[in-house]
Amino acid sequence: MSLFVDLIELGERVTNDALEMLCKSSHDDDDGIWAPMDSPLLRRMVELFTQRGLDRLAAVRAEILAWSAGARHAPGERIVRPAGLMERWTQAELSLVKIYLEHMPVAEWTLDDHMLAIDYVVQRYMPADDLRTEADWLSTRASLMGRVQANLGTVTPEQADTLLAAMPGTVGEAIAAFGGTPAQQATMAFAQTRCAENVREISNSVRHRMRSVIADHVTQVELGVPAVGGSSLETKLLDQFGALNRDWRRIAVTEAGEAQTAGYIASVPRGTKVQRVEQYKNACAFCRKIDGRIMEVVDPAQENKNWDTQIWVGKNNHNRSASPRKRIGAVFKEREPHELWTVPAGLVHPHCRGRWVPTIQERPGDDPDFAAWLRSTLIQK
Repeated sequence: MSLFVDLIELGERVTNDALEMLCKSSHDDDDGIWAPMDSPLLRRMVELFTQRGLDRLAAVRAEILAWSAGARHAPGERIVRPAGLMERWTQAELSLVKIYLEHMPVAEWTLDDHMLAIDYVVQRYMPADDLRTEADWLSTRASLMGRVQANLGTVTPEQADTLLAAMPGTVGEAIAAFGGTPAQQATMAFAQTRCAENVREISNSVRHRMRSVIADHVTQVELGVPAVGGSSLETKLLDQFGALNRDWRRIAVTEAGEAQTAGYIASVPRGTKVQRVEQYKNACAFCRKIDGRIMEVVDPAQENKNWDTQIWVGKNNHNRSASPRKRIGAVFKEREPHELWTVPAGLVHPHCRGRWVPTIQERPGDDPDFAAWLRSTLIQK
């Protein structure tokens, strides 16, 4: 059974945006995102990072409910409402806000006080410095696991756990301990920055979503609007934190996978043949298509690189499209090969679990046809 969508009345830009959205891969509605990672290099790391983030989010939710219910009220001399607080609070500012809020009965709170309570809870349980440390912990170790794979090939889960516990926690510490090529150092630095930005965005999202939920709830209460089944504050927060938990898991899976695959490509010798593995539950059509592809690792500075057969540090699908067609005026046209997604050095999309494995290497004098037969017969998964 086919489904036809009429896009003719949309403009060119909107049509192309719609096509891109329809063709892009997404696993946000798939419970498979919680499955353990296939790679032992990342399995424990991703679970630890995920659990620490979920614990932070659970604490935020519990504290917001406690403050909103008046459970944190402590009778005492009231103080003037703190004003002009910076985005990143000091410990003294946290203490001052706590005293102000707990000494005022929640029944007397204004909407601004409720908003201040949200800010206080987020600053306490998701402070910027702590989140940056979490991002550094994940991205640096995942990048180093790429170097581990390049040196050892495969490791057992027990070996991976031992290495994880002994690894440095920041890019600076990793460089001081192990040095590294310019490509390896740049790959780690990029992974650190990218992960930090995504983790910080989670904090902003928590603050924004909670302020919206509480503002709506307080307004409904003050207007005397009766609560409908399933519309209690606790239920509303539970729905929001379900989405936030999935956002955190996305960061854990995606940033670890991106850093590890890029770290591996940056660490193997140029000329190495590597094989793409995209075998996990509900892998998208594009990932299934590139599963098993053999690519040659080349220098990113090399001229006239082949996008179909070669891979290099920094190769990605930015400014390329998942949609095989585009609209120009009122006409649909096939995209040119250079406009389409290709095999990237890192992951294809959020929640992707693609990885690289070494494959049979060609040596001077080898029969290329026989080598191709070996690869197809002994394909490594």
